[in-house]
Amino acid sequence: MKALFLSLLLVAPMCLAKNVVIIESYHSQYKWDHDYITAIQSVLAEEHNIHIFELDTKRLAKEQWPQKVKSVQAQIETIQPDIAILGDDNAFSLMAQYLVDKNIPVVFLGVNGGPTQHPTLNHPLVTGILERPFFAESIRHLRKVLSNNDRFLILMDDSPTMQNAVSEFFEDARQAQLYGSELDIVLTNDKDTWLQAVYQAHGQYDAIIIGTHHTIRDKANQYIPPSVLISQAFHQAKVPIFSFWDIFIGKEQGAGGFTISAHQEGITAARLASMILKGVKPDRIPQMKSLSGQFVYSQSGMAHWNLKLSSLIASQTQFVE
Repeated sequence: MKALFLSLLLVAPMCLAKNVVIIESYHSQYKWDHDYITAIQSVLAEEHNIHIFELDTKRLAKEQWPQKVKSVQAQIETIQPDIAILGDDNAFSLMAQYLVDKNIPVVFLGVNGGPTQHPTLNHPLVTGILERPFFAESIRHLRKVLSNNDRFLILMDDSPTMQNAVSEFFEDARQAQLYGSELDIVLTNDKDTWLQAVYQAHGQYDAIIIGTHHTIRDKANQYIPPSVLISQAFHQAKVPIFSFWDIFIGKEQGAGGFTISAHQEGITAARLASMILKGVKPDRIPQMKSLSGQFVYSQSGMAHWNLKLSSLIASQTQFVE
């Protein structure tokens, strides 16, 4: 049965053109969103009508979210989609129940919360991909890359996405051990706290591993673009910066890591949607976790921190730049 399901996932046949809505938690200029949308379009756009909506919840203040949601719902009323693809936790929490109440099937990706945070995950019209950072696999990998590998700082914003990801793996702990390495986990939405953690990391840690950093604001409550933060971190950090996501690896960003791929998440979500559009009921498609990680490294980042990969890891790595 499992082999049959996987084979269906790979070939997921098309059907007569239908309306597909993609609802982003964030915005299309955010690389994660851009990459998964591009992947979904590569699978579905030739045969179906794709409509994309941004909730923009990383940049909009929380009190502005209800108005944005109403605007998107009004447009959905007009489109009457055959299926909705929801990207990340905020889109799911804000839109999933509304959609299933209208009998619209939902495929999700990038969702870190479970049924406690998102009861609609258990609805028969819902399936998708639960995003799970590769915490253990990343530490195991970095212990092979670094000669000093005893202590790591895991640095993230204090967003629902990161709260859910950390809580599922580490529960309430903010200090942990993995493969003999000590981990400290810091979640913050304050610019100064985030940057100070980077600047001072060399006093305690052998490396920094970053999660999302897209809900961070300064003392005046002004939104700080992630590109500004990571660029400052890149130039000031005295220990290497790695990432759990491929979208944070590149010029003046993280050096590399064992990562989740937004593109792969989008391809998988699109294939699930294809199956549903062909007539497979969502509750016959098991929800899954992020399927596989990949080694991604920045050549300029490796040079900046004088990093080298073994021949075996290098042969399996996607190099950017």
